[in-house]
Amino acid sequence: MLNIDQIKRRLPHHAPNKHPQRHIFKRSSVAICLHEGSKGLELLMIKRAERIGDPWSGQMGFPGGRMEQHDANILATAMRECQEEIGVDIAPHSTYIHRLDDIHATGAGRVMPLVVTPFVFHLHTMPDFHPNEEVAEIAWIPLELFRQPGKRKYFEIHHQDIDHALPCFMYRGFMIWGMSLRMIEELDQKCSSRLATSD
Repeated sequence: MLNIDQIKRRLPHHAPNKHPQRHIFKRSSVAICLHEGSKGLELLMIKRAERIGDPWSGQMGFPGGRMEQHDANILATAMRECQEEIGVDIAPHSTYIHRLDDIHATGAGRVMPLVVTPFVFHLHTMPDFHPNEEVAEIAWIPLELFRQPGKRKYFEIHHQDIDHALPCFMYRGFMIWGMSLRMIEELDQKCSSRLATSD
């Protein structure tokens, strides 16, 4: 079972893949906040409110959003979005660990001109959360869930006259899939790699 100290040691050894067109496309970022809970390491996730026009309406994800002109950089975007979406200034409550690979975003079955950058934080003190209207629920999801092959399920979506079976994980009625699942699996893979032999 991974712990936060292992992630802090291992993850910074990996150079993230930066999308070659990130300076052309629109930019977005998310904050993956981890803390040690009763079930080991847990991820802070949000269930997005159902909103017309939102390609991720009602889905599980991480606090985040699009870069604005006044953001100093894409990391600052993720931290600002935490303040706006879950009502928390994470700077005094967390330690920044590292970034993951850029992801070329998809939504509503189509590729979008948007690059999403995930940033990983250790939330060492627990703040009070005050979600805004974009967030339906906040949930802590155990990282160990995604390390159990028997928990991996599939669901079908119909897009352009083709049925697609997509992987997902269920936890207390929440379904985690898509880009968020790709981020979680990358985090787990990079921190469970051959670097573990040096611990």
